[in-house]
Amino acid sequence: MSNPLPEEDDDREDQSQEDEIKREDGLVRYWMFFNGEQVRLFSALAAAFFGVLWCFLYVLGAGRSVFAIVLGILAIVSSFIWWMLSDQLQKYAESGWRRDKHSSERDRIEMRVAIFLWLFIFISVAAIMLLQWKQGR
Repeated sequence: MSNPLPEEDDDREDQSQEDEIKREDGLVRYWMFFNGEQVRLFSALAAAFFGVLWCFLYVLGAGRSVFAIVLGILAIVSSFIWWMLSDQLQKYAESGWRRDKHSSERDRIEMRVAIFLWLFIFISVAAIMLLQWKQGR
């Protein structure tokens, strides 16, 4: 009769090596694993700090000043970043930090399509603005 323990140990070793977070497996996953909690903490602290400063200016009667509006926008942006990071970290934690099923080739294709679309948008807007400027002359 053979001992099943060595096979189980081999499976555990393979599983632990498979679960290592490497840069090659995806930059977002790698970055979120090592930096996600700190960035989420700092964005929450920044949102609270900007929110308190905005409230302070509002109480003093300067709630509609440019500085107060900028502080309000920074508080909202920081809150949004905190919310997005919390959501993403929760999804990764629920999946056990496993790798995504799609390949890196798919990521490259998606990146090329995104760059093409943004270039198309920028060129279109620039062309429209140039035409409007020439007609105004």
